[in-house]
Amino acid sequence: MKRIYISIFIFLSTLLYGDMVDIKANYFHANNILKVAYFEGNARIKEGVNRFSANKIIVYFNKKKKATKYEAIGGVTFDLVEHGVHYVGKAEKIIYSPNSSKYYFYGDVVLRDLTNNRKIEANSISLDLKTGLADIKGGNRKPVHFIFEIEDKK
Repeated sequence: MKRIYISIFIFLSTLLYGDMVDIKANYFHANNILKVAYFEGNARIKEGVNRFSANKIIVYFNKKKKATKYEAIGGVTFDLVEHGVHYVGKAEKIIYSPNSSKYYFYGDVVLRDLTNNRKIEANSISLDLKTGLADIKGGNRKPVHFIFEIEDKK
């Protein structure tokens, strides 16, 4: 039993080494062989000013035990600031790849850009923050809905 607690402590301390990531949940499970950590039940993750909450958060690691991908699943809400733009919203699933600065939002996505006063509702949104490219998809029953303010031409 003592060996299990030591393994969990070592795993979590390598998770938090470097950039400070704060994760809370009702349940935690780690698989060191697959390099995956599962946080379930009222899961919340905070990294700097960015925050996500979901039913489940999965963190994937590389061989150097650095997080390579985060997945937030089920009733996801978020509040994040990237490249000076403040986003808030909700989705059923979000995947974030920190190495490539890409966000993928899936399922009844509502994304509010508070900085530029814009709102997007869609089935899925992908944002590449390095290139500035976005791909937004709706569906037959629920098309993309984009609300934005037009600047005054004076």
